[in-house]
Amino acid sequence: MVLKVSAPGRIVLFGEHQDYLGLPVIPAAIDLLIEVSGQKAQGSTISILLDDLGFVESFTPTLETQLPKRAYLQSSVRILQREGIIPNKIAINAQIQSEIPIQAGLSSSSALVVVWLKFLSELYEYSLSPMELTNLAYQAEVVEFNEPGGMQDHMAIAHGYVNYEEFDPIRCTRLLDSFPGLLIGDSREKKDTLSTLAMIKQGVNTGLEKVGSTSVKDVDPSKYDPKNIDDDYARSCLTAAIQNFNLTKKAYTEFSTNHKNFDQQLIGGLINSHHNSLRDQLHISTPKIERMINAANAAGALGCKITGSGNGGCMIAFCPGKEKEVKQAIELVGGEVHIAKVVSGAKVTDVK
Repeated sequence: MVLKVSAPGRIVLFGEHQDYLGLPVIPAAIDLLIEVSGQKAQGSTISILLDDLGFVESFTPTLETQLPKRAYLQSSVRILQREGIIPNKIAINAQIQSEIPIQAGLSSSSALVVVWLKFLSELYEYSLSPMELTNLAYQAEVVEFNEPGGMQDHMAIAHGYVNYEEFDPIRCTRLLDSFPGLLIGDSREKKDTLSTLAMIKQGVNTGLEKVGSTSVKDVDPSKYDPKNIDDDYARSCLTAAIQNFNLTKKAYTEFSTNHKNFDQQLIGGLINSHHNSLRDQLHISTPKIERMINAANAAGALGCKITGSGNGGCMIAFCPGKEKEVKQAIELVGGEVHIAKVVSGAKVTDVK
């Protein structure tokens, strides 16, 4: 049996740098896909042609040795073996192809983990629910390597569409099946995701300690005074977290109340406010991304923001009815543009 499985990339509409703080997020799965095709083989080796990177990764699964840093293909196998979903001795020949740019803020690494876990489990005739897939992918990418991120990306990619994700308790609520006028502008500036996440997470936690709280949810924005925090970076990080938590709640209220007929001007304004906070408080934009955003706004976009961890990567533009003009404007200042569609989550696409 030859099996083919695909998974989408993702953007964040609202809630950037919120999930690892236990705060809600509104992401969207997009039609830049990663795909695995393959079959069982003889022996005890897993061999994977990483088509876009131009090399073959081969390994013999083991539960004993410590894995190299960010060895997500191996950690995914190990997680499924621990759970008893696949056998301890397996051999596979597979190929992975991806449309998702690497280090661009579209969650290429999480998409890789999700699609590989989906492929492995289906190959051994075990169908994971989207939430089971979310939890296993989070274990394989974050917990296994003690990384600082959360499970927002895995949840968005496993479930698809535009969702409201919560983490205390963990749940995923579908908000929209589509989102009009969505463009992704790639600056082609590579970024360092893990370092950025770790710094901001530490900054927020330091800020919470300074104001005597354990969660951003417990900070009353009407009583919050940034001047009470004597650490400049902690003050900026906590201020951004409070701002973006409240922006996300406002967007959720609009989406859940009006669904497809949501107020586009309101949502565009909230997207702009979100970016302003990421730029001015977290300082994770770049001069090139600012040029792209300014060009998009001048061409008629209702709202623009950086997406992903920041300091490079991609921006998004919400520009219903102005896609052609905004695309051209972003390209004129050096961005690479994809007109995006919202899609379903990880799924089997072919079995032969």
